[in-house]
Amino acid sequence: MTTAAPSRDDKSVNGLLLATLFVSGILMVREGAHFDNVIEGWPFFTGAFFTGTLLGFVCWSFTFGIPPSLKFTGAYRQPWLAALVMGLLTTVSVSYINRTFAAPPDRTITGNIEIVDEGKGDRWHVTVTTPDGRYQRYLITKAVADELKDKRQVRMSIARGALGFDLVSKFEPQK
Repeated sequence: MTTAAPSRDDKSVNGLLLATLFVSGILMVREGAHFDNVIEGWPFFTGAFFTGTLLGFVCWSFTFGIPPSLKFTGAYRQPWLAALVMGLLTTVSVSYINRTFAAPPDRTITGNIEIVDEGKGDRWHVTVTTPDGRYQRYLITKAVADELKDKRQVRMSIARGALGFDLVSKFEPQK
């Protein structure tokens, strides 16, 4: 038995969703490094991605009347693509909102600097042993990296993010 070829409209919508998925992926790559600075960032990331993915799938299915299915051909591909797009866009949005509208830092912690690492462009990373003994990698600027290169300890200021997730917002060499 052969299946009908996808209609021209289905091909157009699938193409638009793929292009949007590509752009969403680029935005995620740009914003993704900031997840390093969120304290316990993995529940923040997975919660945002899962919520956005579920919302995208359900909204697309109900709006366009496509029944949920495990098929990935033709119009049945659209809810899955919409889910991925919405998951990525939600993750990028909540990360941006959480760090941009964060409260001023209200506490600090001190950690031992293990390594100051150059990343791509103006992105640098510092790996720190936190007081609880875990190794954490944080995103820093080149100016902060220059200050921390020859230091042994760093004082990190922690701010409450706009969505309730704490993040490291400032790095200073420990005197």
